[in-house]
Amino acid sequence: MKYLRASLSACLLVLLAACTEQPLPVSDPDSLRQIQTGPIVGKSDSYNTYAWLNIPYAKAPVDELRWRAPQAPDAWQDTRQSISYGQPCVQFWGMLSGVEGEAGDIVGSEDCLSLNIWAPKDIANNSKLPVMLWIHGGGNTVGTANTYQGHHLASDQNVIYVGINYRLGLFGSFAHRSLRNSSTTSEDASGNFAVLDMIAALQWVQDNIAEFGGDADNVTIFGESAGGRNVYSLITSPLAKGLFHKAIVQSGSTHTTDLAAAEAFVQSNGKGYPNTSNEVLAQALIKDHSVADREAAKSYIEQQADESLANYLRGLSPQALMNHIPHSGIGMFRAPQSLEDGYVLPDESLMKLFESSKQINRVPMLIGSNRDESKVFMAQDPQWVDKLLGVFPKIKDPEKYDRYASYYSQQWKTLAVDEPANRLSQHRPEQVFAYRFDWDNSPDSWLVDLPALLGAGHGLEISFIFGDFVGGLSIPQLNNDDNKADREQLSEAMMNYWGHFAHHGVPGKGTNGKFPHWHPWSSETDNLMILDGSEDQGIVSSDLRLSAADLKQRYLSDPAIGSAEERCKLYAQSFLVSFQARDFWNQEEYQNFGETGCAEFSPYQFK
Repeated sequence: MKYLRASLSACLLVLLAACTEQPLPVSDPDSLRQIQTGPIVGKSDSYNTYAWLNIPYAKAPVDELRWRAPQAPDAWQDTRQSISYGQPCVQFWGMLSGVEGEAGDIVGSEDCLSLNIWAPKDIANNSKLPVMLWIHGGGNTVGTANTYQGHHLASDQNVIYVGINYRLGLFGSFAHRSLRNSSTTSEDASGNFAVLDMIAALQWVQDNIAEFGGDADNVTIFGESAGGRNVYSLITSPLAKGLFHKAIVQSGSTHTTDLAAAEAFVQSNGKGYPNTSNEVLAQALIKDHSVADREAAKSYIEQQADESLANYLRGLSPQALMNHIPHSGIGMFRAPQSLEDGYVLPDESLMKLFESSKQINRVPMLIGSNRDESKVFMAQDPQWVDKLLGVFPKIKDPEKYDRYASYYSQQWKTLAVDEPANRLSQHRPEQVFAYRFDWDNSPDSWLVDLPALLGAGHGLEISFIFGDFVGGLSIPQLNNDDNKADREQLSEAMMNYWGHFAHHGVPGKGTNGKFPHWHPWSSETDNLMILDGSEDQGIVSSDLRLSAADLKQRYLSDPAIGSAEERCKLYAQSFLVSFQARDFWNQEEYQNFGETGCAEFSPYQFK
């Protein structure tokens, strides 16, 4: 009953993989392809496509290869049956894991560096179709490419779809002096193993995608949430230069972490990141009784030789590394990532890099967010909701819920869309496009008021882009016959815009040419495309722009903010302790914010 209750709750609150029984896959001999590592065969799939699953793009990063740059995969002689999904990367179980489990389980495998491909069957000889490479979300701690099926997008937009798995959590981002000082390459010393995995997958595409009808000179990277954050990272990585040619960021983030912060212990006042490499190492030492407590662990770590600590870390099981980490019901946890190592990623913030045209990979970009980003997360928080019958979320204070969802969602749009677009468009006139997804036409019921609870929440746009409202990512009861026509019409438009962008570097009027023209951000006309269903405002251009200064002014002038502490909390959460906006944090401004200032409130108390 406990497992059932947790599963029902998660199904109502997060994006999840549909649980439907599938027939055993059968290979299709017409899908035989010869890639650099050997012959592979895939299967026939929906929408007149072929699918090739679980293709390794790197060796398993295990044992001595843990926390090292990905290595080229081994070759094979016999035909590889690429008709079933591989394992997700190591993570806490949740509804985004794509495998069975229970809350608290650690699932997946370190042997997970694989990719999935869908391609239209009817491709003319010597065709060169655009490639769309998807980077899944999940906070860079959970998720898998296996959740997303690219058959509809590949067929409808005549593209080659690639979805990749990459190392997650502590295995994907981990910077420690022992690993760094015992490394022999800058890649190994960087700590940015997840980013290096993505670069390796992009290199695999360059070397092999022609075998599937793809054009290695026309690759679009796109991702949502942490996947969008990773797209932003790839925009600034010198190692990714020339490996992609267009980029789409859906509800991403520009946050990066400097190496010192990624390794440091959390301070007594709460300053610092959770689950840094030294915090993880200290907990492991305590758990295996090497030391008595955290202070003893700190002393032990300081005294030990680098090689000894590196061997100890590589010898730990995933369970020993992760068991002490608090995590959400969907398996996510907070830890440093997108590390400013100075080699894989530059050693300064992305916002500063966006101001210079010389330090970024200059490609056309499409970026956006959802109107109610934060509601998906608030809907899981007992601060905002109660549980009817212990399962069904019910909003405690609807007015306050909507108000704070507006605060947090506007912060997301400002820092992930508008501020980056302002900077990027200075160097790429007519090449930056922005959107806001507003569709909230979900059904209401006496059990769950989905329009109020989720609205146009985080991640809800994904099904529209993939044209998949049954498999892949879905929320039970979100879709029904009443909203079918409305969502399918909007999905058609979004698939067309994304497809036209992949083909031509502009969303235009979509590949079929029948949707409203999408103006670039740098245009003098309205330049934000609102993506909504026809039962509401439809697809319309808008001039809605926000800046960090606008947010701060709202916190100062909003009469609904009833106390200095509430005002200071919003400032701190928006511009410091969210770890998303340090470019806009001003300590002096915070101290004097509002009539009474915020000097009496440590910003770190608002984590």
